Amino acid sequence: MGIRSLTLAWPLAKKEILARYRGSVLGLAWALLVPLGMLLVYTAVFQGVFKARWSGAPAGGGDYALRLFVGLTVFSGTAEVASRAVRLMQDHANLVKRVVFPLELLSLSLVLQSAVHGLMQTLVLALLAIAIGDGVRCSWLWVPMVWAWVLLLQLGLAWLLSALGCYLRDLQHVLPPVFGGLIFLSPVFYARDAAPGALRLLLDLNPLTLPIECLRAAWFGGRIELPAVAGSLLGMVVFVLMARWTFARLRPGFADLL
Repeated sequence: MGIRSLTLAWPLAKKEILARYRGSVLGLAWALLVPLGMLLVYTAVFQGVFKARWSGAPAGGGDYALRLFVGLTVFSGTAEVASRAVRLMQDHANLVKRVVFPLELLSLSLVLQSAVHGLMQTLVLALLAIAIGDGVRCSWLWVPMVWAWVLLLQLGLAWLLSALGCYLRDLQHVLPPVFGGLIFLSPVFYARDAAPGALRLLLDLNPLTLPIECLRAAWFGGRIELPAVAGSLLGMVVFVLMARWTFARLRPGFADLL
């Protein structure tokens, strides 16, 4: 999986992105409007009703909204990759059954689409941070590295779920409620340190917790715990390799199941 794979997967990703928004009035702008709309709703509910705020952060709604947006971009992107990956082989049955094609590139294409949306949301977040936040920080240099971590995690999920989705069709019905609950067990609406002991244990088991916390630290100048990051990255690399192995082992049966 290298530059050649990216070169082959990008035309697929580009085609999917253009097809997704073809015919709509606003086109690719929907990739920004949907998360921004969710941001407004969640900010109004959690800060306006529940008076939520981050410890040590300014009390203004703008700061809470920015921190919430960081969590939403990571979680929503990962949830979309997972929900689409579980039907990835079925949705590309023509490639699976009739064409000699490196099927693992379909998962890479899916992650590249997530990367495009993530890049657009990152640029919007940077503009908002300059306009209503504390401006540019040196810690922003960490942002691309953390996003690379998130995208690699999404690639592992895409390989694993696209392979299992061929054999376990019920997964497509299980994942939506799972991610509907998982958003509240991820540090999207609150910081990990603000969670009580039992909930914090569940957060530590969530592979999205540390990337979200590190991305917030990069945007807002917090501390990044490098030993914890190194351990989590090692576990994530093992997961990705296992997901790739699982995909390769299950791939011979794809055509017979579609």
